[in-house]
Amino acid sequence: MAPHINVALFARGINIHLNTRIYFDDESQANAADPILNRIEQTQRRETLIAKRFKGNEGNEASYRFDIHVQGEGETVFFDF
Repeated sequence: MAPHINVALFARGINIHLNTRIYFDDESQANAADPILNRIEQTQRRETLIAKRFKGNEGNEASYRFDIHVQGEGETVFFDF
């Protein structure tokens, strides 16, 4: 499996928690071989699980951006674990 973080989202108005994963865009080779990520047939939907790397404010450290969209355009993929 590719390096990832499992996320459980709890929010008011959601009766059960939502499960998703965060993968990292600088792990493209591992992501390409990940069995869970590859179950998502649509590339556009798969991209909702990839955190984008950018340089941090200090210059040397790396930071990642990952937005969760509960509904609508670009809705994040959620899993039934």
